[in-house]
Amino acid sequence: MKPSLRHSTVPGIVLLIGAAAGAQQALGPAGYDLSWHTIDNGGGASSGGDFELSGTIGQPDAGAALSGGTFTLVGGFWPGVGPVPNTCPPDIAPLPGGDDLVNVGDLLAVISQWGSCPVPPSTCTADIAPPGGNDLVNVEDMLAVIGNWGACP
Repeated sequence: MKPSLRHSTVPGIVLLIGAAAGAQQALGPAGYDLSWHTIDNGGGASSGGDFELSGTIGQPDAGAALSGGTFTLVGGFWPGVGPVPNTCPPDIAPLPGGDDLVNVGDLLAVISQWGSCPVPPSTCTADIAPPGGNDLVNVEDMLAVIGNWGACP
């Protein structure tokens, strides 16, 4: 049976990563110590001030923050990518993004935008019902505001 490419190259890749990490540690600036690390999955970039950390190789596992001098490294999982979902669609006023409270301002926004929505790229923030809108601001949108009256979750 012929060995698969995957099984024959994995040990080589692991050795290459280990050698590169050792060389980087030996060549790195004095005062930085990355002697404890794991090889994890995922990735991304973090930056602040003069420093940037990309990827997860050498990232400490989830736990307490590591700090020294003027920097801190917090291990853990990378957040998901994508827009943050709006958990309170009836909160449409004041623009942009509301005020975490469904109240008279949101009801007045529905009334002021009553009728057909303008042709895109114009926005129709009061078109909230059914979820995703229907290009029409009407009684459904007004009832969505009234039904969610109060503080947003």
